Amino acid sequence: MITAIHQSSLNTFLRCAEQFRRVYVEGERIPPGIAAGRGTGIHKANEINLIEKIKTGESAPLTVLQDAARDSYIHAFKDGVFIPKDKLPEKGKLLNEGLNDCMRGTKLYRAEVAPLIHPTSIEEPFNIDAGLELPLAGRMDYQEEPRVGDLKTTTKKWGPEKIKEEIQVPFYSYVYEKEKGVRPEFRYDVLIVRRGKTGPTSEEYQPLTHTCTNADYGGLFAKLELFIKSLKAGIFPPTHPTNWICDRSWCGFWQTCKFVGNSAPKKWI
Repeated sequence: MITAIHQSSLNTFLRCAEQFRRVYVEGERIPPGIAAGRGTGIHKANEINLIEKIKTGESAPLTVLQDAARDSYIHAFKDGVFIPKDKLPEKGKLLNEGLNDCMRGTKLYRAEVAPLIHPTSIEEPFNIDAGLELPLAGRMDYQEEPRVGDLKTTTKKWGPEKIKEEIQVPFYSYVYEKEKGVRPEFRYDVLIVRRGKTGPTSEEYQPLTHTCTNADYGGLFAKLELFIKSLKAGIFPPTHPTNWICDRSWCGFWQTCKFVGNSAPKKWI
C-alpha cells in the first residue's frame, strides 16, 4: 500500500507508469544494473565523507572513501545484476569496468566536490503535509544553508537546462521551503565518468544550480495530482515506445512487458 509520495517513485511513474505499477504496486524487484551500482558506491562515499565533515570539519581520506565505495558497489549486486542478454558473455569485464569507474568517480568526488560541501544535515528524513491526499516523504542527500544538494553520476555532460527537467529539484526545494520558510538553491554535483570505446577514459566535474520559481512548483503539483488520480483509478499506461528507456538494454522489465508483446517470465541473471 502506498502511503506517501517519494520523489523516486514519482520519477518512475513519470518515466513509465507501467514500470511504476510493477515495482511499487505489485512489488516486483529486479537486480540493479552496473550504472546503478556505480552510483550507489559513489553515494556511499559521499555519505561517509559528509558524516566525517559534520564531526570534524574535514573531509575523509580518499582511501577511506574508495573502500566504502568499493564495498557498497559489490554489496549492490548481492542478489544479482541486470545485464542485457546479448552482453552476458562480457559480464565479468563489465562488472570490473563498473568498479573501476566507481573508483574513478570517487576520486573525482574527493578532489572536486568534497571541499565544496559544508553540510548542516545529511540523509534527513521528512514527511510533510503538502495539502494533498498523500504526504511527501523521503530523505534529502544533504542540506547546507540555504542549499539542497545531491550527487549525480553519468557518462555524458549535462546540458545547462537539464537540471530544470529533474523532478527531484522542485520536490526537495518545496520540502525545504515548507519546513524552513526559505526558498533554497538546489545544486547537482554531476560526476562525469567517461569510458571511451577505443580512446582514453576521462573524468569531469560539472556543478549545476537552480532556484525554483512558483511556476516550477506549479508544474510539480500538477504532476503530483495526476499521480494521485492515476493511483486511485489504477491506470498505469506505458511510456511511449520510442522513449529511450523502453529498450531491452535499459529496462529490466522489458523482457516480460506485455506492452511490447512479451509475456514469458525470465530468470534474472
